[in-house]
Amino acid sequence: MPKVSVIIPNYNHAPYLKQRIDSVLEQTYQDFELILLDDCSTDTSCKILLSYENHSKVAAVILNEENSGSTFLQWNKGLSIAKGEYIWIAESDDYADSSFLANCIEALSAHPEAVLTYTGSQMVDAQGQPIISMDWDRFNKRSPKFKLFSSKEFLKKHLLWKNEIYNASMVVFKKKCYKNIDSDFQQFRYCGDWLFWIGICEQGSVIKHFDKLNFFRQHLLKVSPQAEKDGLYFTEGGRIMRTIIESLELSWYQKTVIGGRTLKRLKKQNTMNQTQKKALLEAHTSYYGGSGLWSILLYEFDKFFNLSTLHP
Repeated sequence: MPKVSVIIPNYNHAPYLKQRIDSVLEQTYQDFELILLDDCSTDTSCKILLSYENHSKVAAVILNEENSGSTFLQWNKGLSIAKGEYIWIAESDDYADSSFLANCIEALSAHPEAVLTYTGSQMVDAQGQPIISMDWDRFNKRSPKFKLFSSKEFLKKHLLWKNEIYNASMVVFKKKCYKNIDSDFQQFRYCGDWLFWIGICEQGSVIKHFDKLNFFRQHLLKVSPQAEKDGLYFTEGGRIMRTIIESLELSWYQKTVIGGRTLKRLKKQNTMNQTQKKALLEAHTSYYGGSGLWSILLYEFDKFFNLSTLHP
């Protein structure tokens, strides 16, 4: 059996697909199988994928006849046939340093209690050139090679306020943990990965690498910018934040502080209309409401948007 199953779920990423696949095949760590998926692409993706069909590392090439409409359904399809102990979901428009797998497997082997490890990412444009102005990791020279977090510590520090595991391509995790998470993540359009990582990280320790071994591509074919404009961070992300709050058993005061920060971020969101914001506010109120602090936050929010809001 291969130690690692690498899953590449693709949809209309033909311009980047060869570099993605080759960056996997050229890893210094070679104990893996490669599963190639396509969700009914309308470009030349299928032709590119089939050109690798007879490669010794390729375990399967699966081409959908109908579009599933969900990246996360594709994740599930790949995971259902994966044979490896560890999983790397290598997004089809990204690519990796040749030492990515070697570093991840070394860390996981040294810490059997860990269920997931992830590296930093270098942001690159459509042509693969570094985007210096985008740095989501902000490592410095004093950062260690990697750090081990307990499950609860990682959930609280790195998955509560936002999803720090912002790109699947930067992660390797234990396959057995997938069997224990809720399938609800497959119903999400934008934040399903956030819920997915919470489900994995609830089951054990997490290793964070302070090295950028993943190349996260930013380009016009990505679906995430439109999802952000539609406010899915707040509609889907709000549900996920409530899930992790319950998991951590936070106090009412801690819940209110989190709700207040969400309100402040919602203020800055300028693509949603007032009707959408009011609906979100009502949903948040039903969960976070019940304290004097929350009433003050609602008042400020109402004054800013001139909405007729529901006060607890």
